[in-house]
Amino acid sequence: MEGLKRAAIVIAALIVLVLPSTAFATAFFKGPVNGGANNAGVEFRAKIKHDDPKKVVEFRWFNIPVPPNCADSFEGLQFEMKVNDRGKFHGKYSVPHTNHVATVHGKFKHHNEKAAGTIELKGSFAGGCSGDTGELPWTAKRAGT
Repeated sequence: MEGLKRAAIVIAALIVLVLPSTAFATAFFKGPVNGGANNAGVEFRAKIKHDDPKKVVEFRWFNIPVPPNCADSFEGLQFEMKVNDRGKFHGKYSVPHTNHVATVHGKFKHHNEKAAGTIELKGSFAGGCSGDTGELPWTAKRAGT
């Protein structure tokens, strides 16, 4: 009987150790901003649990047009946003070592295979541009689909 108790405890401990590592998966998304002019785009990872996105992590952008003739990119890993039960997410991020802020809104669609939203950059940018990009639309598809 004592051996059965020990075996049950070992099995329970193994389940506890295994579940957290397998409960979350990540999916990579990438797509164009404002139709993809000048190769503008976004990319991010989504933490998925039971086929539902729970968090957007590593949100990045590249070649976003900033009037009158600049562009901005962010390759960092720190920008994260929680996803609500309707698949929506939003966040505001002060880009480190710069004087500009990004505001992002998004929503997962089509059984979480796609996402769409807006990105807006405000502040001062490399190249001497400053101001506001306005809300630029973006779309992204899950990689491999």
